[in-house]
Amino acid sequence: MLFVTLLKALPGKYTDAIRLFKNPKIPEGIKIQEFLGLFGEFDCIIVFEGPDEERAAEFVVQFGNLADPKTLLAFPVDKFKWTK
Repeated sequence: MLFVTLLKALPGKYTDAIRLFKNPKIPEGIKIQEFLGLFGEFDCIIVFEGPDEERAAEFVVQFGNLADPKTLLAFPVDKFKWTK
């Protein structure tokens, strides 16, 4: 499964958040595709693969004390069943 997480550092936690973004703990079964810094509303985006939602949550929860994570399940647009 493919996941996308957007991270926004919490007020007053920016330095610690960036430190964590640079050195996250990656659980077994998680494969990072991209981990990018952003200019704009969010500070980082992570595109990663995982076997299931439980493992994805295990990875993302580490950011919760320093950032506001928003995680989405992603899939190729050609898999959309409601369009041709």
